[in-house]
Amino acid sequence: MKSFAQLKDVKTLLVEDDAMIRNALSLAFKNKACCLRVCKNGQQGLQALKEERFDIVICDFRLPDMNGLEFFKLMGNRPSHILKILVSAYSDEKLSSELPRVELHAFIPKPFTVKQLVHVLVHLVEANRKTGGNVCRMTASLKKNITS
Repeated sequence: MKSFAQLKDVKTLLVEDDAMIRNALSLAFKNKACCLRVCKNGQQGLQALKEERFDIVICDFRLPDMNGLEFFKLMGNRPSHILKILVSAYSDEKLSSELPRVELHAFIPKPFTVKQLVHVLVHLVEANRKTGGNVCRMTASLKKNITS
């Protein structure tokens, strides 16, 4: 089973406006001694990226000041090692058509469990290590595993 133990040395940024999700993930990461910084909007997330080096960025699609795709576009590809994950309760055609334009490594539909999120994070971190930081965007098999 994929577990938090494999995320001990990984710095993760969560950009999420839902306080319940922020608090639940903060508590879960803290209880497992894993590094998670939380921000409640896109501007805070962009500021956090200027202040710290992260390995993973998880961003909600609907934020009060911008959407997650805009956030990732503003973030750009610097630094290129960051794994980018979009989460959303919305999966309309507009969102689906925009996903290929942003270099994302995963899309996780809401609702999700902590266990499902950790499974995806560990999978991406392992793949990133095996490829020397050249992990490609999400595959169909990973997409299938998210919901199981």
